[in-house]
Amino acid sequence: MEEDLIIEVWDIFREYVLDKNKETAANHYIDFLVGKDVETSVLEGLMGYDSYLDDAISLVLRDEESDKDDLDEDDADSYENED
Repeated sequence: MEEDLIIEVWDIFREYVLDKNKETAANHYIDFLVGKDVETSVLEGLMGYDSYLDDAISLVLRDEESDKDDLDEDDADSYENED
């Protein structure tokens, strides 16, 4: 999915979401995009457009980094156990 289309959809929905719900809406929207296999690089390209999206994207990127670190630790543990 192209960045322009992602932003256009967010702009449409953002107009109808109360300010108190925008953080939750942004989190759900970004989670939806991740579930549809939108590349991390596309999400990173959206940074700076909207503070709610920025926060939601940061959470996803942080989670992915944490998952990557966990996998790296698991790989290191498996090599140690081979001896």
